[in-house]
Amino acid sequence: METMEMGTSEFPRASLRDFLHVLFKRKVQILLFFLVTFFTVAVGTLITKPTYEAKAQILVKLGRESIYVPATGNVSPLLSINRQEQINSEIEILKGQSLARAVVDTLDPKTIYPQLVAEKKGFLAAVIPGTRDQKSAAEKALMALQKKLEVQGIKKSNVIALSFQHNDPQMAATVVNTLANLYLDRHLDVHKTPQSYAFFQQQSQLLKNKLGQAETSLQALKKQYAVTALGEQQSLLLGQSAELRAELNRSLSREVEVENRIAKLSVQLGAIPKTIPQGEEVDHNPYLISNLEARLVSLQLKEKELLSKYTAQSRLVQNVKEDIRMLRRKLAANMKKRYGKTRSGVNATYQQMQQELLRSEADFNALKAKSEAQRTQLADYRKELDELNKIEVIHNQLEQAVDVDRENYRLYLTKFEESRISDAMDSKKITSVNLIEPVQTPLNPVSPKVFLNLVLGLFLGAFGALGLAFFLEYLDDGLEKIEEVEECFQLPVLGCLPELERGN
Repeated sequence: METMEMGTSEFPRASLRDFLHVLFKRKVQILLFFLVTFFTVAVGTLITKPTYEAKAQILVKLGRESIYVPATGNVSPLLSINRQEQINSEIEILKGQSLARAVVDTLDPKTIYPQLVAEKKGFLAAVIPGTRDQKSAAEKALMALQKKLEVQGIKKSNVIALSFQHNDPQMAATVVNTLANLYLDRHLDVHKTPQSYAFFQQQSQLLKNKLGQAETSLQALKKQYAVTALGEQQSLLLGQSAELRAELNRSLSREVEVENRIAKLSVQLGAIPKTIPQGEEVDHNPYLISNLEARLVSLQLKEKELLSKYTAQSRLVQNVKEDIRMLRRKLAANMKKRYGKTRSGVNATYQQMQQELLRSEADFNALKAKSEAQRTQLADYRKELDELNKIEVIHNQLEQAVDVDRENYRLYLTKFEESRISDAMDSKKITSVNLIEPVQTPLNPVSPKVFLNLVLGLFLGAFGALGLAFFLEYLDDGLEKIEEVEECFQLPVLGCLPELERGN
């Protein structure tokens, strides 16, 4: 007991000699462990089926999928510029179960992993296709494919790295190529709006018909009321109404003025006499004298005529001469007589004022008739203006409806054209994601790596064997060296026997 306590209390300092001693002492265990480890690694490496990795790189660009265009309104398109979110979204699409399932359904599970189908195919599956055994095989193939599929974004770039491992290099390339093609279609399906082309086409036609009806109603209104330029007509009518109202005011003012003047003239005319004396004159009776002279001349002519036919002593001539003498006496008597008379006439002031009164009354009647006509015309203008205002309300409503329908039709027509172009681009698979280079069939397997595994097996065997040797040496409690004996028993060693002799 004392020996063990002394032996475990302190270990001697290790040296190269001690290290070599352990190696030679445990050479059998070291060599055996090394050979077993190296052989195991080598055999495992050689018997493991090679795994090939097909790779592809997808470039995600900024395209129409990253732009959100509102369906209506004049709102500016929204551009998504968060590149990391966009790449992460595409990575999730690539990792999605639906895309992996589409690959499995496209290539068939027994083509991708024939061993899974062989393991799961039972008697029932062999007799009745489409049973639970085949579905389980498809699920297993899906899980295996997702396990071997790796999708990751390359830092500080717009590239997504896609890789898939399989024992068959051709199948690995086929799976990656199929996945990339299905992803391009899936990318288009995810980002496009379903049935947008048919929707915008239908809405564009409906709005076109609605616009046509609104324009027809507007034209019918213009034709019914003979509206060409409603604003100009209203402005012209308002101007005419204003001018007519101003003329009416002037007529009314003139009418009042003339009426006042008529009243004043009537008062003045009542105070003025109609006639006034114009003078007195004394003269012969011109009418009588003139008749007497005329008869005298006639008798003298008759006397000459009778003398040409008869003698002066003729009775007829004598009678005429007597008449002549009598007329001369009367003419002489009348020439001596004088007749006096007083002359009066119309008062010129009264006549002038009466004419002025008549003119004023005529002006008053004319002004009154004119103002009545102006009132009637102004009422017609107001009525016409009210009618135009009512027409304006209806016209504005119809015009606004036409503008709204035209704007909506233009908007939906633009959306329809954008949708048509988008569908055409989708049909041609024009998208913002592209396969950088075609998937190539891998020529060299990614695992197992024979040289690396052998080197690792060599180092693992060597270091493992050394570790095992020193571990066994640590567990060995025997005393082999003189220094260990002296240190353990605290007594000097007087001599020692060789190992063979001690064995005998």
